[in-house]
Amino acid sequence: MSSPSASLDELSDEQCWAELSTATVGRLAVRAADGVDVYPVNFTAHEKAIYLRSAPGGKLVAITASPSVAFEVDGTRGQDYYWSVVVRGTAERLANDAEIEESGVLALTTATPPVKWNYIRITPTTISGRRFTSQKT
Repeated sequence: MSSPSASLDELSDEQCWAELSTATVGRLAVRAADGVDVYPVNFTAHEKAIYLRSAPGGKLVAITASPSVAFEVDGTRGQDYYWSVVVRGTAERLANDAEIEESGVLALTTATPPVKWNYIRITPTTISGRRFTSQKT
């Protein structure tokens, strides 16, 4: 009888960006008055930055008050492995039409009904990732 063994590998920056490019939903963590709020968001990764859309409200207020954020994405590669990438950085609302168009953020679809005309870029200060594999022995 075989039993599973697990391995954990740290991902390089390039591997982190490659995994991010395969996902469309992540979690944005922002500072809140009573701790931290976490929001699921659609996103795109472009030229080593994260772009997302937002309706007016809590996310934008939190980013304006404290632009230091964390962003997490995870996923699977079939049955081969699971991965997780965490980006820490600075979020800012975009005002440059050319950058908004070039980033690809306009093409994001949203699962929620409000119109989202606010575009946010997260400029990373750190990126880290892990790959978890399960192997039969």
